Amino acid sequence: MLNINNFIFKLNKITSTTKYYRCEDSCCTVTARTDLEDIILNIKGDHCHPPEPEEIQIRTFKQVVKARAISESTSIPQIYDEEAARIDLSTLSIAALPSQRELGSTLNKARRLQTLSIPNSQLF
Repeated sequence: MLNINNFIFKLNKITSTTKYYRCEDSCCTVTARTDLEDIILNIKGDHCHPPEPEEIQIRTFKQVVKARAISESTSIPQIYDEEAARIDLSTLSIAALPSQRELGSTLNKARRLQTLSIPNSQLF
């Protein structure tokens, strides 16, 4: 994910020297090129939709909560509440923020994938 002027771009292709991005909105034809360190080289086209700074704030919040859920054993509702209190969100972002219940299964799955499974046999 790349954020340019509150527009979200998704990675389309990587070469040995360049990364190619497309606007995340499927109706939008804007493309961007960066070097491998994500320094913008070129942007082509005009967006057909307004920027979405709230979506960027929500994605950042989700990434922080998920990282904490994976690395800590604190309960997921407690992590969600602590991060929701810590992050400075606009009114629109708060309204669009998914609830703890909506994020719960994703966070539990991420945590479960980090846990080692119990062996099925005694042969090692």
